[in-house]
Amino acid sequence: MTAAAPSAPVRRRTLHAQFVRRLLWPLVTAFVLAASVTALVGYHAEKSEQDTQRAQTLAIFARSLVKPLWDCDGATAQGIADTLAQLPIVRGVRLQDVCADTAVETGSVAAPDTADPDLLQTPVVHRDEQGRAFTVGHLAIQFHPFSVASTASQGLLQQLAIFGAMLAVVLAGAALVFRSIIGRPLARFREAILAHRPVHEDAPAPARFADELTDVTHAYDELVRELRRLARHDPLTDLGNRVVLEEHLASAIERAVTHGGHGYVLLLDLDGFKPINDTHGHAVGDFVLQTVARRLRAATRGTDMVARLGGDEFVIVAEGPQPGLSDLMARVARAVEEPIASGAGLLRVGTSIGAARFPDDGRTSLALLMHADEAMYAAKQGKRRAPKA
Repeated sequence: MTAAAPSAPVRRRTLHAQFVRRLLWPLVTAFVLAASVTALVGYHAEKSEQDTQRAQTLAIFARSLVKPLWDCDGATAQGIADTLAQLPIVRGVRLQDVCADTAVETGSVAAPDTADPDLLQTPVVHRDEQGRAFTVGHLAIQFHPFSVASTASQGLLQQLAIFGAMLAVVLAGAALVFRSIIGRPLARFREAILAHRPVHEDAPAPARFADELTDVTHAYDELVRELRRLARHDPLTDLGNRVVLEEHLASAIERAVTHGGHGYVLLLDLDGFKPINDTHGHAVGDFVLQTVARRLRAATRGTDMVARLGGDEFVIVAEGPQPGLSDLMARVARAVEEPIASGAGLLRVGTSIGAARFPDDGRTSLALLMHADEAMYAAKQGKRRAPKA
């Protein structure tokens, strides 16, 4: 009877290889979330700048067309319209000349009665010395569309390059530190146990090794728990980070949909934090953030979750029955705006809050955060436009 050939030994991954491999996905997830938030914030900033540029372009070219249209100089008006159509942000131009009773169209322009956010129109008005107004034409400009995708794609390659370099450094550093602190001591301890293995394979390890092995196992378990905690919490405020926020919000949405309940997502941005950070330094700025984090926890229920997105942005997920959204927002605002006593004196920060209700305003964390971000941005803009006392 032929003896069976011995099977090849199964190759096991080393502990530090498993550590690095499991660390990879949280880092990739963090990058995706950071890139999404960055693209969203960049979109709002770029959109505001784009809207201003569009309005200025329309006003400037409308003024430049007043004299040639009043003088019935169609050739000059045509030249101005052609110049306008060559701008990179312009897709098409339509100019109505009242004097010649003609319409000049260059490029692609939507119909005048179309509800198109990329179509801006204005009458061209001449005012004489007596202040009388005469409509001499009508200018319509069709601009190229603007979207979150176009904003994100502009810096995507740069972000990927930076993330790739950071990921390589973090993973290499983690592997070296893990191997030095954990891998090598465990390997030496294993070699020591193997070198003193009893003659009989089934015999237990000598008693003198039991306590040491238990200590190493406990130390490793503690390290794993601490690394997991650090991967899920903001190191400055000890609040949950984006990973915790995504998990908690996904579960809350699922419960609301299943049981017919609802909840709120509040996105907070501190007003006046940057001057404090710039004037008094990062140590004072960190103290302000830690104080705000403690106050947000105190101002919310034990079942609510408070997370820090980064910088001076915080998120509150309030699930289940509430006294009212306005009461919740007012309570949170009061907690933040209470003066903060520090070594630099009494410091004050405000907050702009945007809210989204789930599942009404969205059934994904991204949709809810986008909705809350738009509301927060509108609140901040409203404060800037409000007349100062």
